[in-house]
Amino acid sequence: MKPLLIFLRAIALTIFALFSGLISINAHALANDHPGFFITPDMQFDYAQTLFDQKDFIAAQVEFKRFIHFFPTDPRHDRAGYTAGVALFRSGQYYEAAKRFDKIIRQSKNIDTPWTRQSSFMQSQAFEAMGNTGYAQVVLQNHLKLTRDTDTKDRIYLELARMHIQNTASPGKDELDSARKNLMLVSPEKQREYKVTKQLAAIDNAVNAPTKSPVLAGILAIIPGGGMLYCERSKDAFISFCFNTGLIWAAYTAFDHDNPALGGVITFVETGFYSGNIYGSITAAHKYNKAARINILNKTFNFKPGFDPVNKSFFLKLTHGF
Repeated sequence: MKPLLIFLRAIALTIFALFSGLISINAHALANDHPGFFITPDMQFDYAQTLFDQKDFIAAQVEFKRFIHFFPTDPRHDRAGYTAGVALFRSGQYYEAAKRFDKIIRQSKNIDTPWTRQSSFMQSQAFEAMGNTGYAQVVLQNHLKLTRDTDTKDRIYLELARMHIQNTASPGKDELDSARKNLMLVSPEKQREYKVTKQLAAIDNAVNAPTKSPVLAGILAIIPGGGMLYCERSKDAFISFCFNTGLIWAAYTAFDHDNPALGGVITFVETGFYSGNIYGSITAAHKYNKAARINILNKTFNFKPGFDPVNKSFFLKLTHGF
């Protein structure tokens, strides 16, 4: 009986060994038939770049961030971060783009590396796109203090000059003197290339443009429409004259016909319109002066309408000229 049990046990062990071997072989074959899918740095970067080239900026910035996360030691790390920022900028996510560029600038050990330098310019553009020209200038001024590269300094001077000229188109601002100072700081080697002399001449012509005196416009407005006529706004002058003289005549007629109540009401209304006539004439002089400068500047620098998403207002945007 005992030899029989030993024999049966041996057969069972043999069958188990054969079965285990079949499973192992089968598993090995399955693994070869269905290999694992591994993403290499090149595959991920190329995919993100393809999305960017196809202008699918939202998807592109996600894939570049994924590349940065999974391959932090890849030499294209800064390039991927910069391109992700550009994708955010072009998709209209200006605040997120500014944060992305700021991260590159802060983490960089050398302010003059290509991606750090470009990040400073793009962060400035992001702030400008948000309507915050002040921050846009601060970003460039900070980079200017740290860089030793002459070409970079020249680009910063040109960008600051452009912003000052653009700000001059805004009501109540005159930054042409600041624009002139920045243009004059451009290196002599680059002044001819960037046509600095032509730009300075345009600024001088704008500063010396014929102007209207707001004080004189207000004095002439004592005669309704006189200030508007002085500012070369003949239609507004005619309307102001007719409206104000009509109300004055109506008030006089009411008092003359012993109707002081009606005369008082008309006089009260006319006081508001008459004051508006004077204030409007002063404002018209300021607008005339601003328009005269813009017309001269526009012969050298091109302006187009822009929209400030923060203050929800329109403004003139300098598109190029440098």
